[in-house]
Amino acid sequence: MRKFTKELISFFLYVWFRLSHRLPVVSSIYFHDPSPALFEMVLRWYKKHHYSIVSLKELIGLLETHSTPKEKVAFISFDDGWRSNLDLLPICEKYNAPITVFVATEPMVSGNYWWEFVEKQTDSTLKESFKQKTELEFYKDLAKIKADTLMERSAMTVDELKQFAKHSLVTIQSHTVNHPILTNLSDETLKKELTESKQILEGLVGYSIDVFSYPNGNVGQREIDALKDAGYRYAFTTKADAFNVEDYNPFLLPRMAMNTHGGKYDNLAKLTGIWYRFQKQ
Repeated sequence: MRKFTKELISFFLYVWFRLSHRLPVVSSIYFHDPSPALFEMVLRWYKKHHYSIVSLKELIGLLETHSTPKEKVAFISFDDGWRSNLDLLPICEKYNAPITVFVATEPMVSGNYWWEFVEKQTDSTLKESFKQKTELEFYKDLAKIKADTLMERSAMTVDELKQFAKHSLVTIQSHTVNHPILTNLSDETLKKELTESKQILEGLVGYSIDVFSYPNGNVGQREIDALKDAGYRYAFTTKADAFNVEDYNPFLLPRMAMNTHGGKYDNLAKLTGIWYRFQKQ
């Protein structure tokens, strides 16, 4: 769908939603590497509609007491650990908005995410075919591409993450080591991705890493059981469902995805959830 068409549809969906629906009491969204302008636009929207931005600790407090808040709250998270996230701190401070960043640890060393290497060396459409590869094929083919590819760093460095994590508005949690598709992994590699990420991050930030977000959203019961065995307590999906703090699965917490390259109403339609409901029709 072309960007202009999508933005137009999103505009009408959003207007219709605002005229006929109440805003969700609990809003859960996530970004990857948004521009400062997009991030601030979302925070302004939350402020205009009287949302309080809550930290991960505050959200977990609501979950543990199964208490629907009396006032609207929003939880904001980021996936991967993009270097561009560092530029958002002044905006977080301006709006007193806590954020949680789910970090994949290997790109802090290599400098980039696996799909960036794939997209630079091959047709960009092959990113999706890489997600379908078996574990052996994935790492074998990726190693060949990485060996011949030089890229400008896009991920935070270890030192940048350590400094970032010290900020009072930032919480760091786990997004695996290599950002693989978990459902394609052997039991042994799955365990390694979960435990090593937890250990590495705890060593860097100095506090417990017990919350997770699934790369690409791929999850089944095996992955949930592996998370429990590794010592995680909660996990976020990419599933855009309503957030019910009174009745929930702690390992399938929903989030609405924001579109890094989308327009204003594209993102507002996603933020309210009406875009995802429209897609299901």
